[in-house]
Amino acid sequence: MPENNKKKQEYSIHPDNAKLSGDSAFYQPENKKTTREKLSEMDAKGKAAFITEYYGLVIVLSLAAVGFLVFLVCHFLFGRDIAFNVMAVNTPQEACPADGEEFYNDFLTENGVDLKKGKVSVTSGLGVSEKGDDSASETNLNTIQMRLMACSVDVFLSNEEVLYSLGEFEYLADLRECLPEKVAEKYKDDFVYAKIIETGETFAVGIRLPADNEWLQSTGWYPDGTVIGIAAGAPNAELAEAYLLEVLGEN
Repeated sequence: MPENNKKKQEYSIHPDNAKLSGDSAFYQPENKKTTREKLSEMDAKGKAAFITEYYGLVIVLSLAAVGFLVFLVCHFLFGRDIAFNVMAVNTPQEACPADGEEFYNDFLTENGVDLKKGKVSVTSGLGVSEKGDDSASETNLNTIQMRLMACSVDVFLSNEEVLYSLGEFEYLADLRECLPEKVAEKYKDDFVYAKIIETGETFAVGIRLPADNEWLQSTGWYPDGTVIGIAAGAPNAELAEAYLLEVLGEN
């Protein structure tokens, strides 16, 4: 048996550690030049190809790592957190004063927000038709609902039909529980009430703002009046309640 194994090894066409003979047509001598020597013999195009082939992945990963570090540094040194969220539906497409951060700076400062660390997020210009049955309206309604479910809205403004439909699904808070008792009593006739589909309860989901409301006129948003409410999942509920009082002129 050992003799047979010896014969098989002698006549194997793939012996261990097989190397091509120097006389073979496929033989290529090992290139023992250093990377620097190889690069010195190449033109600019060849150098670029060489570097891309051998170091491309390393370069990409290194740039990604550097970019991520720069992002972290900028975020922690210069980045600002969202301190307050405003969403306004069916506002004009052209720029309005209330579209910009500066419009809210005095309010935020008066309520203890450091503008170097916190800012307002304003979402406006989303259009929803009265029936909401066209494709653009459906897409925007989905966006609005996702934002409300994600608890990334504090104050919400829209026409009465849109606000009512969202209120039915308990996306909006009961303002009778948000406002001081005297203020709630004063505006009870201006409330928009919605019956919650799931529970049958009735919530005051918004307050009508007339066209001559001083705050509303300063926004440039709704020349014919609108309705304002507070999101049920408002992440900054205290600020939202304070802002509603400011809008009403009750602060």
